[in-house]
Parts: sequence; structure tokens; C-alpha cells
Amino acid sequence: MRAFAPTLLLFLSLTIPTIAYDFDSQKPFNHPSSNNDDRIIEIERYDDEQVWRIDWSGYGEKNKNDIMEMVDLFDLDVWHTTRSNIDIRLNSNQLKILQDIIPPEAFKPFIQDIQSLVDETLFSIQDYDEFDISEDINQIEEEDVDEVEADKGDVISIFKSLKKKKKGKKGKKGGNQRPIPKPEPKPKIDPFNLTTIETPYHDKFHSLKEIYKFGSELIKTFNHSTSINSSSRIIVEEINIGNTYLGEKLKGYTAKINHKRSNSIVRANEDNLQGLELEFIIQAGSHGREWVGPSSALYFLHHLLLRATSEPNSDAAILLKSFRFTIIPQINPDGYAHSRDKSRLWRKNRQDVGGKGNCLGIDLNANWGYKWRSSRSTPCSEGYGGKEAFEAYETKAMSEYLSSAAERGNRVRAFIDLHSYGQLFMFPFAHSCDDFPPDAEMLMEAGLGVAKAMRTKQGQGYEAGQACDLTYRAPGDAIDYTYGVTDVRWSYSAELRDTGTYGFMLPPKLIRPTADEITAGLMYLAKFIYALEVNPP
Repeated sequence: MRAFAPTLLLFLSLTIPTIAYDFDSQKPFNHPSSNNDDRIIEIERYDDEQVWRIDWSGYGEKNKNDIMEMVDLFDLDVWHTTRSNIDIRLNSNQLKILQDIIPPEAFKPFIQDIQSLVDETLFSIQDYDEFDISEDINQIEEEDVDEVEADKGDVISIFKSLKKKKKGKKGKKGGNQRPIPKPEPKPKIDPFNLTTIETPYHDKFHSLKEIYKFGSELIKTFNHSTSINSSSRIIVEEINIGNTYLGEKLKGYTAKINHKRSNSIVRANEDNLQGLELEFIIQAGSHGREWVGPSSALYFLHHLLLRATSEPNSDAAILLKSFRFTIIPQINPDGYAHSRDKSRLWRKNRQDVGGKGNCLGIDLNANWGYKWRSSRSTPCSEGYGGKEAFEAYETKAMSEYLSSAAERGNRVRAFIDLHSYGQLFMFPFAHSCDDFPPDAEMLMEAGLGVAKAMRTKQGQGYEAGQACDLTYRAPGDAIDYTYGVTDVRWSYSAELRDTGTYGFMLPPKLIRPTADEITAGLMYLAKFIYALEVNPP
């Protein structure tokens, strides 16, 4: 393999002005727009972009750092890193430049048509009161397609056209046209009927409004309910931990069984737990484009409540008597809404951070205040971590919630941060492997059990280990802060499905299996902590 670092440094020294011009002129978020739909204005397209996987398994740390410096310098969008690979989103100009720098044998296309995957996820964002997409697509006539003022990839425009036709399309006169038989009406299933885990809610991605409606329905369905043959009541409540830069509430949901447990079952050598309610926190949605995290967080809470109400002696009921479960399904609602409505691959929040071009957004998972350092990337970069720790409204609000646990009479024992993609379950530290957690052995043991539980449930392999070893992470990670500052012993970051076939555009058909397997993993973790700290042998 040819020497990488000297080639890179020489190339950059000779071509920085040209490269900088090319990258700035195309700006990662200024793609050709489609104005055919009045609900989504200037929706961003990715027709000229692919995801390329670079094999850097043979590179030393110096060469890997050189690549990451180049990524920061030119605001490239890194999708995923492992010990052996790095996935990067590239347009044709960026690809040509990198192919002149990185050995060609290390380069291969991984996702060759990003836009088609983006289009597929758009199927899942139709409201429940709209038509059944699959039926209408099957019935669309050839001449109907010609009337749609959009290219083949503009699925939203096709949907709009179909919607208009559905309101009443008269038959054409003349010709021997065979009437299209009307399909048998399907029984309408209320997605907000939460008495069953089979609700179709868990088979689609949802708007913020629908996410919060689901939370409200959880409260209506389960608050003050009792387990069968049990006098203990389940308490489900909504909490508000703060506001986003754009003023959106950061909502969460807490659940517990109102059951007074004796302090005698708390571990005797952990006096600092005496009299405190133990809290298990799950956070999702730090990156706007990672839609499956919020879906999985809500599925987990729904599963927990259903099991506890139907089986009084179930593991779910026992856990709810011992822990308060707090779910923050969407910690980045501004970024998530922007990902749904305008820019599917938007990662950051929507905070005004200035910089050249009036850039927006801070990477929430690079803005936490443990070993944080000023970002080398520009404010327009996908990985921009802000000018200072907790500059982002969302990370500041969440950190204040965590640090005020004692004031609520709580002790946070577990914090799980749900992301995608990569199929990993990781413990601290993320910023550097030189910072080794004293609890590493126990964290690894529990993590391996979680990975096994997930694999057993759906057959998908997950790897467990220290975050710095499994991924190339920046300082300012959430789990580094929770473990290193707020002393949350069981801090983990989960990268959910998949390993790159779909990347962030996981199709709706994989929502439920993904949520089901992480639910199995989180239940294992909660029982592991319970056996070790709440009810030890």
C-alpha cells in the first residue's frame, strides 16, 4: 500500500483553494429542489450522491486521523465508522477528489442510489387519515403517470397526484376498458389502540405530533391501571425537560408501579442508594435522520406497560416496582422535523451557529461536557460540536435533568442513548481508549448479555464493547458525560439496525423487528442491574 499521509498532505497543500471552492459552492445541503408539493417546500434531493465504504483496516492511527481531519476540513458526511471501515456520503465531485487521495483498492461503493432509499422512507410518513398507498399505486394507470409533474424519484408528487385523483376520477368514455374491481374494504385498525403490541403504529415512522399523541395515549391507557390480581397501581406521566432552540418542548414519559419497597432489599454496601428511587433513562433521536431510535424507545415502553398490566408476576412488573423508567423519545425534535419535511439526511439540531453561510445546527452527540473540545470542523459541518459544551439547548436541558435527579428523590442508575446504524452496544468511553472506566469488566459482561438477548430475539448479530474501540467517536459524547460526570454506572450507547444496506433509511418493515430486539436487550440489562444492585443473592 502506498504511503498515505505524505500523499494526502502534498495533495492538500497544492489543491486546497480548488477543493475548498468546489465543496463550498455545492454546500452539502443545497441540492436541486422539488417544488411540486405544497406541503414540502424545496425538499432536498440526493440524486448525485452515494455512500462509499473505505477499508482502513490496514491504516495506523496517524492515517486514520489524517482522513478524519480531511473529513472535518471539507465538511464531509460520515455515516458510520468501525475498526475496519468508514462510510462516507459523497457527491461526484467529492468522490473524484478522494479517489485521487486514497488508494483505489480501499474504496468501494456501498449505497449506490441514496435517493431511492430516501423515496422509500417517504412511504411511511403519510398520515393515518390518508389513502392506502399500496392500493392506489397498484391501480394507477399508465396515462396517470404521465400527468404527474415530477421525475421518477419524486414520490411525494406522485402521492399528491394520486390523492387528487382519489377524490373522484370519472371514467373515460369509449373504448373497451375493463372496469377495475373495487378491493374488499379492509377493517380499519386504530393505530392508537394500545391494548396490543400489534398496533399498526409500530409499523410506520411518525411525525412529532403522532409521537406525542402516542405518549398521551399511553397515559390514557395505562395510568392508574393495575396489574391483574394486584393492588399496585401503574403511574405513567408526561414530563417536560426543557425547550429546543425553536421553542419545541422536549417531552418525555415516565412509568413506575406505585409500590413501596423496603430499603432492606437495596444493597447494604451502597448506602448512597438508600431512600432514593432508582431511575432507568432511555434517550433517542439525538440525530434527526436516525428515525428508528424514537420508534424503538416508544415500543420498549409500550411493551413494558403491557406486560406489567397483564402479568402481575412478570419481569416487567417487578422491574417497574424497582425502577422508574423515563423515556425521552425525541431529544432533537427540531432536527427530526427538518429531516422529515425538507432534508432527509439532516443530522444536527436547528440552532443558529453563525459561520460562513449562516450555518445551522450543532451535533448533539458532540456537545456534552466531558472531555469536550472545540470542534475542528466548520459550523456547516455535520459533526460540528459547537463553540462550547452544552451550547445546544437540548444537551443543556438533558444534562440539567440528569444532574437534578437527587432533587426529585431519584438516583439515575442506567442511561441508554439509542442511535443508528451499526448494530453495536457500547459502554464508555467514546472520546479515547486511554480513559478506561473502573467498571469496564461489569459493563462488558452486561453488554455481552444484551447483545446475546438481541441476537436470540431476532437473529441479528450485535457487537458489544467500549465505544472508542468499536467506532471513531468525537469528544462530547452523551455516555461519556453520564458516566464520567453524573456517575451513572450503567451508561451505554446503542447503534441499532442495520450494518449499512439501508443506513439511516431503514424501511418501515424493519421498524418492529429492530424495536423488538432492542426491547429484549434492554429488558435483559434492567434485570441484570436488578439482580446485582436491587436484589442481590
